[in-house]
Amino acid sequence: MSVRARALGAGVAVMLVYLASAVLSGHLSPLARRPLLDGLAPPTAYRWVEPPPSLVGSNERPTPLRQHIALGKNGSETAVPTTGDAQVSLILPEGAFENAEDQRAVRLTIDPVSPSSVEPAASPLTILGNVYELAAEYVPSGRRAPLQVLSTVVLVYPLLPNDHGAHTVLWSRTGATWEPLQTDDLPSIQQAGGDLVALGYVAVAGEPASPTGAVGSQGRSSAVTIAIVAGLIVLAVAAGLLLRRNVSRRDARGRWMR
Repeated sequence: MSVRARALGAGVAVMLVYLASAVLSGHLSPLARRPLLDGLAPPTAYRWVEPPPSLVGSNERPTPLRQHIALGKNGSETAVPTTGDAQVSLILPEGAFENAEDQRAVRLTIDPVSPSSVEPAASPLTILGNVYELAAEYVPSGRRAPLQVLSTVVLVYPLLPNDHGAHTVLWSRTGATWEPLQTDDLPSIQQAGGDLVALGYVAVAGEPASPTGAVGSQGRSSAVTIAIVAGLIVLAVAAGLLLRRNVSRRDARGRWMR
């Protein structure tokens, strides 16, 4: 076997070990769900309106947003307003707000709100982190500017103990009743997004971990972890045997040629 073939075989084995390690890290903990080359940097600390007691001393206030969006011939321009702490973003296509006579722009606001100031989510969901109020008005009149086309909100949610389930973006017109949105959930980066037909209040919700569910989840997680670790060991042994066999063949061939 040529040197190139041996290198290719070893490279494939290493790649398989790398991929299996990445899968393992994703099953062990959301904190580990990042490329291995990114190191062990912790996620950015969540900014709370009402922080848990253990975080009161270190918590930073979430940042609101005030942004003007210019009006063009097709209504408002394409815009992606994002709060300074990057915890909320809106994806507004062109024409998200229609033109209005004698109006030059739309003033968009994103304000963090305490969850205790609005109605709770319907069981079994629980609001995680902050609630945000989204609003828009025309400039200079101050008249409310309603959404005209489907737009997307993306929210960061806090990393909480035993929170390994799905997350749902909630929407409410007034904060009195909540409607779940079809949600794209990315637990690895603690973000969830959903499409809006109107502005109002938004939040991310999840189901609280139950003791029974936690035990079952832990059992399944342990079984998966054991299986993956066993697979890693098999891959490592196979890679070692492959390299040893190739070296032995090369030595034998060298002795025969002498």
